[in-house]
Amino acid sequence: MTTFYCVRHGKTEFNRDEIFQGGLVDSPLLPEGIEGATLAGKALKSISFDQVVVSPQKRAQDTALAIINQHSEPLTINTLEHLREMTFGEWDGKKQADYENHPQFISLVNAPNLYDPSEFGGETYEALIDRTTNVFRTLATDYPDDTILVVAHGLTLLASLHSLTGGKVADIRKNGFLDNTSITVMEHNIDTDSFTITDWNNTNHLN
Repeated sequence: MTTFYCVRHGKTEFNRDEIFQGGLVDSPLLPEGIEGATLAGKALKSISFDQVVVSPQKRAQDTALAIINQHSEPLTINTLEHLREMTFGEWDGKKQADYENHPQFISLVNAPNLYDPSEFGGETYEALIDRTTNVFRTLATDYPDDTILVVAHGLTLLASLHSLTGGKVADIRKNGFLDNTSITVMEHNIDTDSFTITDWNNTNHLN
């Protein structure tokens, strides 16, 4: 069985300011984001990880470093391009409030299956799911007995984990979003080739 411990990056300046922060942009972790990552690291320090895979974006890289700095064993980061956040095209780096009445913003949040970002060069949920689920499936196939730490992004993790466990695109946001530096655990059973969530959006370490 492959076990994935999935952590969303720490809270950033763009999170605070409600700015689109997709795959084309980055912003620094806030002090509370660094603290959250450190606390996640302390919560995970006794887990024996075989691998650490991380998005190439700096907010995820910095979160991963804060986590592994708390670990009882030396760990090395493996950067995977396909763990990058969903891209919002021309909207990346702009205030969400400026687009909250746009039909595609409404679909982005409330009707993912209807979201069409082609006019501003964004990425569809379907494209996001294709590239991110491939990461988990490849790791599960190639390392059927590993315990793997994954540090990535809100929509990257939400869409991939939802899809891998049988969810439909329309329902991606049905159970809410993933909090910054939350921990979600997913297991892959090689005999049935099935994924199961065993712990969702756990923030106990932040309280």
